[in-house]
Amino acid sequence: MKVKNFNDYLKTRLNDTEIAEIEAQAEREFQALKALQQGVAEAINAYMKKENIGFNDMVRKLDISPSKLSKIKKGKANLTLASIAHIAALLKQKPVFYFKNDIENDFQIYESKYHSKSSV
Repeated sequence: MKVKNFNDYLKTRLNDTEIAEIEAQAEREFQALKALQQGVAEAINAYMKKENIGFNDMVRKLDISPSKLSKIKKGKANLTLASIAHIAALLKQKPVFYFKNDIENDFQIYESKYHSKSSV
């Protein structure tokens, strides 16, 4: 049997319910990634504004390329945990990750919150 495209192939291997579950899982993963990326972007942008740090100075502080910082600031960078830890250390903040129930869509998403260390 010859199939014309991948979707046709999937339909020969999986039923509609299984395909819908896979698509829903992919969407949840996408939303989780976007939430993490946005959390890092907000932390970087707030830090740069608060400390009055320019783009090029931030590139030097993070020791990354300008294009990488641009992606981070736009919430489009695919960061490793090590990169997030590096950024958090520079910002003198601790990243906190937790699962939050998204009632509207009734699924779990990954969110990131950044909290500054409070001075005592």
